[in-house]
Amino acid sequence: MLFNHTQKMAISVALLFMVVMNWLPQIDAMAQQFLSDSINSNAIVFGVVRTLNGVISVIQSADIGIGVASVSIGEILDPVNDLVERFSGLLLITLTALGISQVLLLLTISVTLKTVFTAVCLIATILIWAKPSTSQTILRWILVAVFIRFILVVQIFLVWLFDTLYFEATGEQALSVLEATIAVVERLKESISQINLSELIFGSDAPVIADEDLGAKISSSVVTLIVGMLFKSIIIPMATLWLGYKATFNLFNRSANYA
Repeated sequence: MLFNHTQKMAISVALLFMVVMNWLPQIDAMAQQFLSDSINSNAIVFGVVRTLNGVISVIQSADIGIGVASVSIGEILDPVNDLVERFSGLLLITLTALGISQVLLLLTISVTLKTVFTAVCLIATILIWAKPSTSQTILRWILVAVFIRFILVVQIFLVWLFDTLYFEATGEQALSVLEATIAVVERLKESISQINLSELIFGSDAPVIADEDLGAKISSSVVTLIVGMLFKSIIIPMATLWLGYKATFNLFNRSANYA
């Protein structure tokens, strides 16, 4: 099937737009900066989680005073410690995934790939007008080139959107709870037999939290971070790659059927 004049104009304008987007520095810079910030924030969370794991391991066998009662800290924090240990393993996976994404992004925004992409778009524009019989083949390979060049940028934008709309506020709140527990280490030097853990973690001006809710509060914060990290580092990137691949593949085959 040959393209008519209007279709050729539309494709040419679209290719020109892609070339402009290809060389627009702000988009790539924002994607690179957000990915670097995500790696740094995950590394901070990993440090907090590992420190928390060490703190819990140290005080787990001690009797801690919460309010007026003395309870075994192990009874409260045993499930929490298991969850924290698994979370630290998950964080290593997410950091690895983010590192791979950063390497791939550096490749896709390199001057070499940008130059190749520009050349492909310009050659395709010329051939669409000069050799109409090759238009379908050209269009199929242009789709592949656009997928390779922009899929990571789209992926990072979706992660940023998730972070802005949901995870930024809830993640910071959850992390602050975990960071506050690290203060236990300073108190351990003074007294390990009687610590008001509720006040230590949540502050002296925080509402009173029942003993049985203490472990649940920390576990809830860990789960919140787990869900956010999974979405940002694995679920959204993999879903974006899969959906982008399927869309490109379907358009590729559709163009082949029309040829």
